Amino acid sequence: MSNGQTIVKVFATTGSAAIGAQVEAEIRTRIATRGDDYRVKHGGHTVSHFSNENIEVQIDNVRDQIALVVHTQNPPVNDGVIELLAMLDAINNAHPRKTFVVFPYMPYSRSDRKNKPRISVMGQRLPEILNKVMRVQRVMLLEPHNGHIKQYFTPTADEVPVVPLLVRHIRNVFLKNHDPKDCTLVFADAGAAKRFEDVPAQLGLDPTYIYKTRSDNSESPTIKAIAGVVKDRHCFILDDEILTGNTVFKDADLLKSAGAASVRVLAVHGIIADQKLSIQELMNKFDQSSVDEFVLTDSIPLADKIALAPKKFTILPIAPLVGEACTRLILGESLSELHRIDI
Repeated sequence: MSNGQTIVKVFATTGSAAIGAQVEAEIRTRIATRGDDYRVKHGGHTVSHFSNENIEVQIDNVRDQIALVVHTQNPPVNDGVIELLAMLDAINNAHPRKTFVVFPYMPYSRSDRKNKPRISVMGQRLPEILNKVMRVQRVMLLEPHNGHIKQYFTPTADEVPVVPLLVRHIRNVFLKNHDPKDCTLVFADAGAAKRFEDVPAQLGLDPTYIYKTRSDNSESPTIKAIAGVVKDRHCFILDDEILTGNTVFKDADLLKSAGAASVRVLAVHGIIADQKLSIQELMNKFDQSSVDEFVLTDSIPLADKIALAPKKFTILPIAPLVGEACTRLILGESLSELHRIDI
């Protein structure tokens, strides 16, 4: 407490420092306009590395304060996870009033299927560690690939949708200059058709479907057919994340071969990684692809990668949305309004 105010300390792990600073600034601005019961401060921390490759994290005082930790996936991913756990242990040892964790992109969020014998399911174990061992009271996830991952947390994690941000970009930037009749929303697979089924009606666009099959262990599905009108139309492919880009490259080639006027790929999370290629080689593939534009958020740090192919990418800042969601979380306000696709 400070002059009767509750102190909110905003921390960020090393790889999440940039987005953490942006989110902190958004929270500070928003809370300042909603009364004077809370005061936002930067949560400082130091990471010491020892000769045995162990680390030690020391944090600022958080006794009887709210500690909010921002962590997003960023290479080296496993080092980041260990730092997060060490930071939360240090926070616990300092007796905070509450501890919140915000994942713009949660590590291991796609590793929750036991689809082979004797394999790990860290997508389920990490939530258990955070809740039961680290005593995190609330967790926030931004547009997780599988919505059920939030149910691994106790209480259930808050899910903040980011697709409305992409939808508004299409409406406010592209459809201002193009007739919706000349455009189409492309569902790249059955999962996308289910996840984004309301989007075409919201934008006044006709949908197009790409039918595919995918084996459990394959990152690259097999394209079976395309249904819908794409000739001379501007195509928008909506997805939750992009990894190697191989799938969307093939989708764009297919649409262009069918006469599409342009292809734009909009995705929430730009992981952009391929263990078979260097970053330069991978970004060359993006740059040389038949996709006219990639629109991504900065939920994962992208600046160094985008610099290698700047003409192909548009980056939407995620901090205002995360800052509003965190402010509502801190103040105990509803997050439901953030789920409206037309806001």
